[in-house]
Amino acid sequence: MMKLEGWKDAWVIFKKDVCSDRFYLIWNVMIMVYFGGMFSTMLYSVTKADEAFHPLADCLMLVLMPMIGFYFSRRSFSYLKEDSYTQMLWYYRTLPIPVKTIMKSRYIQLLAATLFNGIIFFGTIFVIFWIGELETSLSPVQYISFALTWIGYALLMNGLYIHMELLNRGRIYFWLSCVLMLSKVVVSVVITLFHGNLLKYTIDISARYALLSPLMWGSLLIGALGAYWMGFHTMRKLNKRDLI
Repeated sequence: MMKLEGWKDAWVIFKKDVCSDRFYLIWNVMIMVYFGGMFSTMLYSVTKADEAFHPLADCLMLVLMPMIGFYFSRRSFSYLKEDSYTQMLWYYRTLPIPVKTIMKSRYIQLLAATLFNGIIFFGTIFVIFWIGELETSLSPVQYISFALTWIGYALLMNGLYIHMELLNRGRIYFWLSCVLMLSKVVVSVVITLFHGNLLKYTIDISARYALLSPLMWGSLLIGALGAYWMGFHTMRKLNKRDLI
């Protein structure tokens, strides 16, 4: 299990990465604001029972929601061409930096990105609804419940993305990501075929129970435990990975 030691060094690695990629953080803000504006339209349509947007809304939330767990950097933009994640691991191994410390720094990055991007993304949606005086079935507290429900899903998916990112070459990671994305599209299509709407369901549960929502707490618990388990599993395999 991940113990407490090494968190200081992991924090140093995280701060170094963020400071070296300050320019890319601007892209983070711009992309999250764009996604927030786009999803505000989807959310409004779903709350108004506009069924034409239901399949697209589910698909976009399932595919793009995990992006709040990433922050854009030179490494993330060049992983396919330069296999930047493998190069990073090789560099840390030569210093040497323990695998535990690398994993801890990656999970600090995940939590920081989720907090930063989540506030921008869901904050943008809330501001658009407030400025536009758009009617919604969610109060601010209920909206927080809705946001946390989807953040739990994002944590679970990011645990899987980190697993693929650190254990595979850039090209393999790309194709695995494409397969995972396609599987989400298939899930959204299946939900639609059975006349369901995942986004509307999460809205209804959040509106009914607010911060006592069993779906929200279940999502956060499963997301956190899933991300932790994937991190532990990734760390064990990372010790044996051949980086040459």
